[in-house]
Amino acid sequence: MKRLLLALLISAAAAAQASAAWWLENDYAFGSNGLKKNSLTAFVKGKSPFSSGLNLSFYKDTAAYRERVYSFRVPLMYSGRNYFVSLKPFLYPVSSYTRSGAYGGKLYLLTSLQEADDESYAHLILSGAWARQKAFLAGTGAPDRKEFSQAAGELQVEKSFYGQFYFLASAAGFRKPGGGASNANLVKPALDQAELAYLGVFRQVTAIPEWALSAQIARNMRPDFDSHIYAGYSKISFRSEGKAGSLIGGIKMNLNERSTLDLAYDAYKEENAPAKSYYKVLVQLFF
Repeated sequence: MKRLLLALLISAAAAAQASAAWWLENDYAFGSNGLKKNSLTAFVKGKSPFSSGLNLSFYKDTAAYRERVYSFRVPLMYSGRNYFVSLKPFLYPVSSYTRSGAYGGKLYLLTSLQEADDESYAHLILSGAWARQKAFLAGTGAPDRKEFSQAAGELQVEKSFYGQFYFLASAAGFRKPGGGASNANLVKPALDQAELAYLGVFRQVTAIPEWALSAQIARNMRPDFDSHIYAGYSKISFRSEGKAGSLIGGIKMNLNERSTLDLAYDAYKEENAPAKSYYKVLVQLFF
C-alpha cells in the first residue's frame, strides 16, 4: 500500500525496527469484478542505516485479467537523520496469458522541511519513476506487440499537527509514452501504473494516466485507542479516456508491539461507468 500515509508507515516501521531485525507485510485487496490482488513483502534491517526487502505480488479479476499477473520488487532503503531514501526496482515477467510485461524502478526521497519532534513535523517528498513496457497495441490490423517507455514525477507534502492530525497532498505527472501507445490501443498491458506514482486506488490501473492529484487526512485516536483513522480522495486523468475518482477510508490499528492491522474501503468511479467497491486488509508483523 502506500498506505495510510506513507511517511507515517515509515515512522511506524522505524519504531518497530528498534527491537526487530526483520518484518513481514501482506497487503490483500478484493472487490468488484472479482478482483483479487495480493502483495507479500519481507524486509530485513541490519545494524547499518540500510534496509532491503523482497516483494512478490499478483492481481487478477473476472474482466480482462482472468489469469494471475505476477510482479516482483526489490526495495532498497536508507534512513538518515532528517531524510529517507528508497529505490524500488520492479519486474513484470512476460506471461503466456497476457504476453505483456514491464520493468523499471522508482526513486523516492523524503526530507524534513522543519526541525521535527515527536508531535509535529513537515515533510517534502519527491519521487521519479521510469518503466519500459512490452504490450500489444491494436491498430488497423491485428494487434502488434511493441516496447515503449514511460516516466512519471511526483511531489508530496505531509504535515503533522501535534501528533494528532496528519495531512498529505500529492501531485503526479506522467510523460506521454512513445511508440504510439495510448489507452485506446493497449491490449492487456501488465504494468500497474501505481508503480510510477501514488494513485490512491486499491485495484490495478493499467490504463496510461496523464496526471493524478490526491489529498489525505488522518486522525490519531490515542490515548483512547491505539489506532489511526484516515480518509483520502484522488482524481486521475487518463490519456485518450475520461477521468476517474477514488475515495478511500479506513483504520490502522496497532494490535500489539509487534503487529498492525489496516482495514480500508475504496469507492472508485470512472466517467460514464458505474462505481466500483474495493476492500483492503493490510497486516504487518515485526520480529
